[in-house]
Amino acid sequence: MITFTIDVEDPTALYEAEGRYITMTRHILDLCDRHQRRATFFVVGRIAEAAPLLIRDIAAKGHEIAYHSHAHVPLTREQPQRFSKETAQDKDHLEQLLGHKVLGFRAPQFSLTPDSLWALDILGELGFTYSSSIMPTRLSRHGYPGIHSSRPFTWPNGIYELPLPITSTLGFPYLGGIYLYALPFFLTRKWANKADPSEILWTYTHPYDFDRSYKFKKMAETPLWVSTVLGLARFVADQKIERLLHMAKAPPLAERLEALQNIRLKHATSIESPIIRQLK
Repeated sequence: MITFTIDVEDPTALYEAEGRYITMTRHILDLCDRHQRRATFFVVGRIAEAAPLLIRDIAAKGHEIAYHSHAHVPLTREQPQRFSKETAQDKDHLEQLLGHKVLGFRAPQFSLTPDSLWALDILGELGFTYSSSIMPTRLSRHGYPGIHSSRPFTWPNGIYELPLPITSTLGFPYLGGIYLYALPFFLTRKWANKADPSEILWTYTHPYDFDRSYKFKKMAETPLWVSTVLGLARFVADQKIERLLHMAKAPPLAERLEALQNIRLKHATSIESPIIRQLK
């Protein structure tokens, strides 16, 4: 089963009340309606400030709202005190809009690494239940050394971690990003079918992935070739995502946590980052 997840952010970083990110998020909502799929939308806090109606509309369609940081700053560049304050305020705002708890968190650019483990204590104190923030591969600047599997696990404070799905042999992500858009779909289907049954599979995308009117430019902190592939992805995103949505359906991530409570998960080793030791 594959859960559909969306990282809702604005590549212009302007977060205008009538920005293109709103139009394209509604495009994804229409896509979900056509395929009768409920998804998990990881939203940036600034979007909840600029477009609260969009948040309510997503939830009204039965989708899960989870959190994706305040302004899409990678945790490796974030200040713990600022992150704590903004996350608490955004979580409270989202919960007031929704009328229920926000359980999930995804770090921008999958930037939960040994150098940003301090964020876990903050997330636990604020009541988050799960994270979807680890890229268990060395192929990314935010990969997590020592974790080479997509199987879910728990952090020492009890937060569930649902790592980004990777291929068991080649070790790269295949259900989202440049690999999903650039590789033949039969490989995506093959790897998904061969995944460990204990994995929680999910695919991810962004509203701007579908925006063919978006003027190409190099994305910040991203190699030119990656920006080029993602720019071209706008012409294949609908086709690739629709084919994924035809595959084995799964509910939003929060609804899949119950299955984890019935199995004994491996606990992550208690690794302290330099920042955690500094704050003690």
